[in-house]
Amino acid sequence: IKTRVDNEQLWQALLDGAIQVIATDHAPHTLEEKQQAYPASPSGLPAVENSLALLLNQVNQGHCTLEQVVSWMCDAPARVWDIVDKGRIEVGYDADLVLVDLEREQTIRDADQETKSKWSPWDGETLRGWPVETWVMGQRVYRDGTFFDARQGSEIQFDHARGGYWRNP
Repeated sequence: IKTRVDNEQLWQALLDGAIQVIATDHAPHTLEEKQQAYPASPSGLPAVENSLALLLNQVNQGHCTLEQVVSWMCDAPARVWDIVDKGRIEVGYDADLVLVDLEREQTIRDADQETKSKWSPWDGETLRGWPVETWVMGQRVYRDGTFFDARQGSEIQFDHARGGYWRNP
């Protein structure tokens, strides 16, 4: 991750199928917390807020397809962790959707970050391809920078008896 070679190897592992999932835990540490000397500095970085836009930008650069991004970020995580009714648009599944605009260009700015951290390691980067709406359980919770009542979701359920990722999709 720290070098160009690391980055290239990660991309190759994704494209070859050795890595099936892209997920982020999100570590909303402030810049002040992160600027402490190790080991006082907490691990991780705030990534969840920009992760989809970063991957949509990769689609626009020709590094992967939109279908691959959907698989890596939606379908595969739901199957790997046996998450019930998540990961795809299908009858009986929760109506969780993200509407994206593959043509929208926008610059990541620390000032625009919504999470506690209020900064992004990608501050100043202009990306092409952005999420514009988010729906949870069939209810719109976000549109073009405006959040609505975000308490639309429910606790995630797991069913490890289903067979996990290697079960037929």
